[in-house]
Order: sequence, then structure tokens, then C-alpha cells
Amino acid sequence: MHKIIKTFRQSFESLFSSRLLLLTFLPPVLAVIAVFAVFFFFWGSWTVGLEGFLQGLWPFQWIHDFTGAEGYIDAIAAILLVLLFVPACFLLALILVSIFVLPIALKWIAEKDFPHLEKKRGGTFIGSLWNTLYATALFIFWFTVTLPLWLLPMGPVLVPLSLTSWLNKRVFLYDVLQDYASEEERQIIEENEGKALFGMGLILGFCAYIPFALFFIPVFAAICYTYYALNALTVLRSKKT
Repeated sequence: MHKIIKTFRQSFESLFSSRLLLLTFLPPVLAVIAVFAVFFFFWGSWTVGLEGFLQGLWPFQWIHDFTGAEGYIDAIAAILLVLLFVPACFLLALILVSIFVLPIALKWIAEKDFPHLEKKRGGTFIGSLWNTLYATALFIFWFTVTLPLWLLPMGPVLVPLSLTSWLNKRVFLYDVLQDYASEEERQIIEENEGKALFGMGLILGFCAYIPFALFFIPVFAAICYTYYALNALTVLRSKKT
């Protein structure tokens, strides 16, 4: 836990620097506008599709057969779509941050706090692209498979948070370390720090539900993963020597 606290402290200090603060709000604002537009245009078709999906689940079939109740599935479908809005905005903002903001933040942070860290270039742009596409495909698959879990208490919060945290760890860790770590070092850090990185992702995901926090959490998350990964790489190399 002390590693996560140290990471948060370093990230807060960097977030409010003049160079990174200018990049903080643009990706989330664009993400909110884009997701709102998509929801606006596809709300009707998505509601109908989700209603059909829910009606095919045995708990709702049992409720309908036992009580004869009608109309409640419409309300549940609408509620689930509303609950999906925040994680969808958060996910899109993180993707925009990973593409456009992370390289800038990584360069500035490395020059400022890790100037002597050797670049071993264990990753490539193609490797990063493949890693992102593969992780996103797995995310979509598991998101679809786990949709019934949204009906459980806290399911609409815990399921997307868990999947998003895994996706962030998978994508950000590679992108941060692709230039600085060797392939072996990256694999060691992923194995040793995987649980802590996942836990940090959960904390950041929960923070996104705080009013207006969504507008700075995505960039803050990118900075956190940058500091955590580079700190871990520094410690790993110090142990080797």
C-alpha cells in the first residue's frame, strides 16, 4: 500500500504542474461529449436490445410467470444504460489519454524524476498496438459475458471497475515501459506488481464516480501508472546491482 500512496503523492505533484495541467481536461471533455452523443442517437435501439436480453434470462422469466408483472424490464434496462454512462466515459477518456497524453507525460516525468534511467527498449510501437488491440478485444468479450452480473448488488459498479482496472494495467504498463525496460524486466514487474497495479486501478476507478472527478482522473491515472512503473523499474535494477 505504501507504494500506491507514494505514487499518488508524486502524481498529485506532477498533475498540478503547469505543463501537465493544460492536458488534464481535454480528453475527459471530449469523451463525455462523444459518449453522450452515442447514447443520444442509439438510446432507443440499445434499450430495446437490452430489454430482449433481460427477458431471455431465467430470473425475469420466472418473475413474469409468477407475478405477471409488465414494464419493469423497461425501467431496469434504462437504469443499466444510465449506470453504463460513467464507465464508458472513463474508458474512452483513458484510451484518449493513453494515445495522446501519456507519451508527453512520460517524457516530462522521466526527464524530471528519472533522468538517469537507462532505456533498454524491450517493447515496440507494433507491440504496443497489438497489446492494446488484444486487451481491448478481451475487455469487450468479458464485458459482454459478465453482463448478467450487473443484476447483482453493486454489480453495475464492481464489474466495469474490475474490467477497466485490468485493461488499464495491461495497456499502461506496456506503454510506460516499452522504451525503458527490457522484455524480461517488464514481465518481472507485471508479475510482481500486478495485484498492486490492479488495486490502484480500482481506487482510481472508484474516484471517477466522485462528482466532477471524471474530468481529471483519466490523466491522473496515466501519471500514476507512469510513476508506479518507473519506480518499480528503478527498484528492480537497484536490486540487481
